[in-house]
Amino acid sequence: STVYMPGDKITMLPDEVVEAFTLAEGTDCPALSLYAVLNPADWTVVSTVTRAERVPIKSNLRHNDLDALVNEETLASGEGEYPHKEELGLLWQWALQLEAGRMKKREAFGLKPEQANRVDFNFYVEDDVVSIVRRKRGAPLDKIVAELMIFANSTWGKLLHDSGVPGIYRSQGPGAGGWNAKIQVRMVTHAAPHQGLGVDQYAWSTSPLRRYTDLVNQWQILACASHGVTAPLVAPFKHRDATLFAIVSSFDAAYAAYNDFQQNMERYWCLRWLGQENAKHVDAVVLKDEVVRLVEIPLVARLAGMPSVARGAQVKLDIVRWDEVDLTLEARLLEVAAAAPDASLELEEEEEGDTGEAALAEVVEAEGVVAAVTTEEGVQVPANAGTA
Repeated sequence: STVYMPGDKITMLPDEVVEAFTLAEGTDCPALSLYAVLNPADWTVVSTVTRAERVPIKSNLRHNDLDALVNEETLASGEGEYPHKEELGLLWQWALQLEAGRMKKREAFGLKPEQANRVDFNFYVEDDVVSIVRRKRGAPLDKIVAELMIFANSTWGKLLHDSGVPGIYRSQGPGAGGWNAKIQVRMVTHAAPHQGLGVDQYAWSTSPLRRYTDLVNQWQILACASHGVTAPLVAPFKHRDATLFAIVSSFDAAYAAYNDFQQNMERYWCLRWLGQENAKHVDAVVLKDEVVRLVEIPLVARLAGMPSVARGAQVKLDIVRWDEVDLTLEARLLEVAAAAPDASLELEEEEEGDTGEAALAEVVEAEGVVAAVTTEEGVQVPANAGTA
């Protein structure tokens, strides 16, 4: 997998391979494409077709450029001018229907609706100076990207299953411990429900330049698209293939290590930010007993011996010291705010693994680019993401 860190990344594939296949504006790129025919009356999917082809990339749409122009108000009123306005309006309507369908499925699985009021943090490092910018989840462009990626990964997962071809799936369901256990995510080689996302199957397939599981799945999908009923005979991996099991096992271990590295790098730059801003007194929110998270940056700290405070309560901390080598932070509680606890924290600890907003990170954590493709057949969802 590509490894991300504030201000840098280590790509999974060599630069020349990434440059040949990334969906860069003004290029014709080899891609695995998913076409969907929709019923305009209710946005239901009439049919889908998967093709391997060269795709002309007309333009790249960047979140940083469009977030201020494309919002729920402008999409509802039709006001404002921005690139691909008509296409984005159609995709927005479809994304809302896709999300509603997933939420119904989540409810059928016994889960609460996803919360879209959380805040993400984007890190920018230039000349050793770090900027940490808050960004609220659930903006229209975020939702369009996330819902279409979930749709593609679910649709292709079903294609693999229906074709009798194994793939690498993300499955999420109750873990050991009965009905009240936390739902856990695991990697399997057969179709299985993903309760957190609210889909019957979910095969990581849309980021072959950045995740090896997606590249493997695209090899399998290519066999289905090119060979139809004979796909099980020609697919690179067959059922109960020991090599496929080994890929799943090694990917799980590597991906966990990469995530730990990314989190440590983010923690390092958070500590650097404290020194850069000469932060002494900071606001924080209580996550659970003796654990708080700063409001301005995503830095979590444990306050040993902190009095019992309601989860979600706002507190003010005195920063005592920090260490950028062992990544530790020492702080003490100054006061508890009178404001009511933040109810949006409820789901954050209860539910682990993938969510719709988390799916968005497959694209925007890298460069925030969404490739726009227009064809005579309508809107196309290209399968290789616009970044490495």
